[in-house]
Amino acid sequence: MTDQMKIPEPKDSGSDGNQAQTDSNREPVLSQSLPYPIAHVITGLAASNSRALGGEVASALIAGVTSQMANELNQTKYELTQLRGKNESLVNILSDERIQKAVLAERIDAFRSTRHLKNIGIAVGTLLMGIGVQLVRSDATAYGTAAIIVGAIMLIAGWLSVPKEGGK
Repeated sequence: MTDQMKIPEPKDSGSDGNQAQTDSNREPVLSQSLPYPIAHVITGLAASNSRALGGEVASALIAGVTSQMANELNQTKYELTQLRGKNESLVNILSDERIQKAVLAERIDAFRSTRHLKNIGIAVGTLLMGIGVQLVRSDATAYGTAAIIVGAIMLIAGWLSVPKEGGK
């Protein structure tokens, strides 16, 4: 055996027991695959003038079509992402409008259910105020004053108990 055929010895073989564990807690890095590996493979095959793709012209044509389809796929994915974002915002707006509709429907139902009670309060309050004025004139001042005060409270409560406007 000559010196040229001798296999060299490795300098750091890792078998001497002097290895030290590193302090870094790095996560393993995943390999980044190509976004469209088939398009890259076909382009590579076409560049090597492979006869497997039918010759120089056919391979260039196939590579061009594949690249075009990959670009269109990329554009379609971008548009899909944009439309999904827009759809999500529209869903949120629809949800807010449904909540607003439910609040307003509840207010309308509450107004309808208390409308008759408010009208009765206004009518009875006006009646009590009229009776109170007559009682004050006929020397029943204590009863008349009480009737006027109770009637005024009922009248004001009937007027001011209107539901608030607005949706929120």
